[in-house]
Amino acid sequence: MEVIIAIKFGINHTSNTCMIKCDEPKYCKEINVQFETQSNTHYPIKSLTTPTVALFDDTGAIQSYGFEAELQHIQCKNTSNHLLFREFVWDLFCSDKMVPDNLIAVNGSLMKSIDVVTAVLSHMISHIKTKTGFQSSSIAFKYVLTIPTCCCKESRAFMTMAAVKAGCSSENIQIVEEAAAVLQFCLHHKQDARVTTLDDTCNRKYIVVECEEDNATLSVLYFINNKQIEIAYAENTEIWKGCHVLHDFVEMISSEARKTLVDFSEKYPLEYYNFEREVKTKIRLTSPNSSKLSIQLSPFILNETNSENMQESVLRKECEDELYIKLDKCVIKSERSKILVSEAGKRIVDYIESELFTVFSDINHIILVGEFAQSPMLQEILKASFPAKNIMIPEDANMAAVRGAVFFGHRDVSVKTDIIHSKPHSSLNNAQVVLPMEKRLRKIHRGDEKSPQPSRCVIL
Repeated sequence: MEVIIAIKFGINHTSNTCMIKCDEPKYCKEINVQFETQSNTHYPIKSLTTPTVALFDDTGAIQSYGFEAELQHIQCKNTSNHLLFREFVWDLFCSDKMVPDNLIAVNGSLMKSIDVVTAVLSHMISHIKTKTGFQSSSIAFKYVLTIPTCCCKESRAFMTMAAVKAGCSSENIQIVEEAAAVLQFCLHHKQDARVTTLDDTCNRKYIVVECEEDNATLSVLYFINNKQIEIAYAENTEIWKGCHVLHDFVEMISSEARKTLVDFSEKYPLEYYNFEREVKTKIRLTSPNSSKLSIQLSPFILNETNSENMQESVLRKECEDELYIKLDKCVIKSERSKILVSEAGKRIVDYIESELFTVFSDINHIILVGEFAQSPMLQEILKASFPAKNIMIPEDANMAAVRGAVFFGHRDVSVKTDIIHSKPHSSLNNAQVVLPMEKRLRKIHRGDEKSPQPSRCVIL
């Protein structure tokens, strides 16, 4: 029996799926190994994704990953003996032209980059095999690992070397860019009603928009045939223009928001995760016709910043007619809440028109995926702007890349990366590659970077 294991190490979150190899993969059942974490204040958290965070002891042995890493780090009596790595995928593959030799932990300690990734891969593969029961010596495994679409040229070779050091056979490893995995999902996962209009027509071009928490990666892919995909263009741009969905909301209700946010997320990581999930859920459920949004506030947020101070902060923002605190909820008038999403949607549309359609004028298919791809408001903006284009938003769009990765294990498909990086266009106010927001906030908190001016945008 052959089993395909696909793992996406995203900049913010990690996910996985596996599937028994067969002749008709589109009819096979996927197995998503959930991440489970016990909380002292909630029922166990079960999720298909977990933060891309790893904790090591001072000997270089991995202790835990994801939620568990954050919790264990808090419980450490002496954090100098433990190395916590956050957002290490960005540091490895996206922050420079080369993969760095070392990664810097939260406490400032260094560890070899290859050792970090090797240990993380070994830990994750062991976790998946244990939970699925695929541990028999008679099982042959194929490993498909994704890397960010906008990654440096060394990324593939580095990830392959780490997988080999983790015990994977070199001939059973495949490394694919996230955008290519998304395209494979939309081409071959016919059970998703939203993507059944795609077929295997050769020599067709697609725009893939990966809309994440901080920015977006916009790519142009050629589907040459069933054996080859080419990434002809990829650019990572700041679409939120300084207004970040999950963070400006906290800024809005706290007079010292950036410090409060960093302290809160590090002190109560699971509660912060629940807060993020609440915001994302409301984004998915809120239609353009909604009159208001009600965001449930964690008891821990209420304890850290009492409701009177929160209300005073709101008043200082001079938006008391558009936002108010009621018991344990923050209620936001709809018109105010639309500002951020409409700005992000406009920037995506401007970028496609000014940077992509001027070079690739014959593209008729746009695929929207990522954490905020399921926002009805964002979807409406793109569909209204490109009525003649076929715009697809897969169900569970944040899982499209890892779900598409398994198809590379079924098919012998190569990905050519003859990538063109664009120059920022003036209409986008010089959009540029940016640090993930969490990293930027922590740099501000430490005093390594000047704090940007508070945004007047009020968030979902």
